Amino acid sequence: MKKIVVVAALFAVPAIAFAKGNLKPGNWHIRVTHEFVGAPFTPPPTELDQCITQQQADDPKQMAKSGSKDCEPADVKVEGNKLTFKMTCHGHGGTQTGSGEITYSGGDSYTGTTTVEMDNPRMGHVKMINHMTGTRTGDCK
Repeated sequence: MKKIVVVAALFAVPAIAFAKGNLKPGNWHIRVTHEFVGAPFTPPPTELDQCITQQQADDPKQMAKSGSKDCEPADVKVEGNKLTFKMTCHGHGGTQTGSGEITYSGGDSYTGTTTVEMDNPRMGHVKMINHMTGTRTGDCK
């Protein structure tokens, strides 16, 4: 179960969620709730604070790559205040694929969902759905 939670964490923090013009740099509080479709458990929410620089805020692919060396973003599209993407990760003994959608609200907050699928030797096919919110809390310290 630990490996699944680690993989979920790779997709939980939407590093790719930061697209030029839609996000102000600064300190962000991010909260993610997780669903494991078909699993008999639900992991607790993930919460963290992250400092986003101007350079990171301007480049969603740079942010995605900095999140994990094992993951590669694809089909990154920004249309208005909405960002969509796909992700493939090769780690933890397998391949994980995912997609996501983030909607920004005025540069100070966002909501989104990512869906991740993988095959796990003990549990079979696993599908995780992560629901996230991000709120800018001020300047980086």
